[in-house]
Amino acid sequence: MKMKKYLVDNLQKGWMLIREELGENAIILSIKETEGSFEILAASPEKKKTEIKDKLFEQFKSKFSRKEDISSLEKIINLLIKIKDSKLSGKFLSEIQDEISDIYLPIIEKINSVDVLTKIETNPLRKKFINVLGNVSSGKSTTVAKLAAILKFNREKKIAVASFDFYKIGGSESLKTFAEIMQIPFFMIKDEKDLIMYKDSFEEFEHILFDTPGNIKDLDEVEKLLTFITSSPQAENILTVPLTKKESLINKDINYFSKFRIHHLILTKIDEIENQIPLYFVLSNYDYKISYITNGLNVPKDIVESYQVLNGIFEVESR
Repeated sequence: MKMKKYLVDNLQKGWMLIREELGENAIILSIKETEGSFEILAASPEKKKTEIKDKLFEQFKSKFSRKEDISSLEKIINLLIKIKDSKLSGKFLSEIQDEISDIYLPIIEKINSVDVLTKIETNPLRKKFINVLGNVSSGKSTTVAKLAAILKFNREKKIAVASFDFYKIGGSESLKTFAEIMQIPFFMIKDEKDLIMYKDSFEEFEHILFDTPGNIKDLDEVEKLLTFITSSPQAENILTVPLTKKESLINKDINYFSKFRIHHLILTKIDEIENQIPLYFVLSNYDYKISYITNGLNVPKDIVESYQVLNGIFEVESR
């Protein structure tokens, strides 16, 4: 595990540096505020992957450092363009065509048959208990902070934030810091007794935002607790889905979390994808509506209503 300390003026800048240097699966160990600055201690569990990536990068640099090497690389690119634009035959081209036909074309065909307007959640964040779920590295905690800002500053609601995310080191500290900055009451929940203890305190708020643990598949007691809070008639259950994941992993997460009566999705990290295929995949394969899409780490910014993104891609109008 690689650890590093950061001293930054604001948390958003710190998180961007951490993700850039330690990877998106980095965890925050501690946050200290000193004289207007933040001291963040972070760690990366992906030391081996980082070493492999660095090794490949150094190998690439050593192979394509001369002018003639760059010229060769350009020839390869031109060849790929020629393959794309021509009707060349052969086993290699056939395999490429099969891959496009088997994977990507069905997605495009499905999305063309979808009424995108039916995929937009137009009335989110209305229930008293708003439970935000998602797997590890889904952008869940940052999304909770953004939703809290929307409810407090845009809608002028009296809200509180509660976190179950005490299994990951530093899982709740960053969210607690955001809550303190926005002057929003913060509650730490570890078991059902804490929920009962805070019941009367929750009554004075219009909304309670719950940040839930990511990896709960082997935590039976936590799963029971989530089943309890998500089954309430006053609960609105939201699943965060990072578009940076492979389609198979997106499918695995959605299938697992569907047991918690998910009402709609928030798609995260759209700014990190190279094409719209993951978005097409979600729209065409699941019945869930989408309420918001996040496009960065900046809180309270970098979150938009889904129609604002879908309108630009599919030329739909907001209702």
